[in-house]
Amino acid sequence: LTLAREVTPVAQITSNKIRVCAGESVTLTATGGVTYLWDNFLGNGNTQTIAVHQTTTFTVYAIGAKGCKSLIPAKITIEAIPAIKSPLQDVEMCIGDTIVLDAGAGTNYSYLWNTGATTQTIVANQLGIYTVKINNSICEKEFTVKVHGASSPFFTNLSYENGTLTTIATNPSINNMYGTLEYSIDGINWQDSNIFTNLIDNTNYNILVRIKGTTCVGSVEFFTSEINNVITPNQDGINDVLNLTNLRDFNNFTGSIVDRYGVEIFKFSKERPIWDGTISGKRLPTATYWYKFNFEYKKSKVQMNRSGWIMLKNRE
Repeated sequence: LTLAREVTPVAQITSNKIRVCAGESVTLTATGGVTYLWDNFLGNGNTQTIAVHQTTTFTVYAIGAKGCKSLIPAKITIEAIPAIKSPLQDVEMCIGDTIVLDAGAGTNYSYLWNTGATTQTIVANQLGIYTVKINNSICEKEFTVKVHGASSPFFTNLSYENGTLTTIATNPSINNMYGTLEYSIDGINWQDSNIFTNLIDNTNYNILVRIKGTTCVGSVEFFTSEINNVITPNQDGINDVLNLTNLRDFNNFTGSIVDRYGVEIFKFSKERPIWDGTISGKRLPTATYWYKFNFEYKKSKVQMNRSGWIMLKNRE
């Protein structure tokens, strides 16, 4: 009785894809045996499906019906193409401005924007959602970016003394897309400094702040109120009165002078913006008095209030 010898099997392996996008699945198929011994997997079936995240070599031995093993394994290398990446992120843009959207560069990258453009960068001139499909001949991925309307910067504090106005402004833009502010007092000349010098006392100014290089502009009215804290009503033409004439053109201008007991001795109005140190035409004694006044800016409707002391020096 002669027993037939089993021919040593020869293992072979194929894949439905040789190059894949990182993370994409492939199906491996082994032939040449009845069962199979995989180096990379459990089980002895002839097919395996796996997600390939990096370039990997897969090996398999073929096992014959009588248990003979192939002398060498079959091998196949699946190349994983790096994932497509883009630096795109949501941005802000001032209405009326433009902004460059950059999809990023990569090996064999080609682009298709929802605008129809096929370039790496596009210039967006409208708010909204932009998408771009990036293809590297093996993989394709779509990215979305939102172009929001940027909020204008705004002033949080202003202080004035001796002809110098110091401003503090806040930039509310996101993602630090815009970070540099610049300032103007006439809307024509802009400066990096938030300090203005050589201003005129008791004058109304419109102070502007904008995100540099954009049309995102915030503004505020400011009256450079300067009160002389001493009046000497001796008719020499120097510090004879407390004069608030410059305020009477503002809305809701009111004010008063009170003595140290809080008794009102003079009331300011649009018709009576000047106090000459008297009450009902009679001179008051030398003493410290207190003033307060308020008004409303016509444009912004912001209410301004100020109070302080004043020394009245009368001849005894």
